[in-house]
Amino acid sequence: MENGSDPATVVVRAQPDDWQRLRDVRLAALAESPEMFGSNLAKEEAFDEAEWRGRAARPATFLASRDGVDVGMAGVYEFDDGWSVNGMWITPAARGTGVVEALIRACESLVEAAGATTIGLGVMEDNPRGRQAYARLGYELTGARELIRDGRDELFMTKALG
Repeated sequence: MENGSDPATVVVRAQPDDWQRLRDVRLAALAESPEMFGSNLAKEEAFDEAEWRGRAARPATFLASRDGVDVGMAGVYEFDDGWSVNGMWITPAARGTGVVEALIRACESLVEAAGATTIGLGVMEDNPRGRQAYARLGYELTGARELIRDGRDELFMTKALG
């Protein structure tokens, strides 16, 4: 899938054979922004090929690339309370280039195809750039928050689809 507004950004749905690409992007995310994730680099560096293949086979994980280089990822999952974007990360050099829009569009398209009318996501309170990007894309704060760790809160946002 190609982002119509920026032909340099290409988003594909990860498949089990993409496990190495997924691993490399996820480990880069954990190394660059460890405070934004509920896991850690040491834990995930120890995952074997089977674990990474399983992660690639989950409901949907999307990989974004620019000029043939992987620059970001996002997953979308169905939970008891609805669909949610999880694990969004974009390499610092690609931030502000339309990658977040392309990844969100891919996630929203999958959720709409599944028949859902809303989608949610969580964003760390101390990530104003992320909150602004999601708001620009139509996500609204719900007022719900969850203490994650180190006194930091994750804020929840939703968007009506369609």
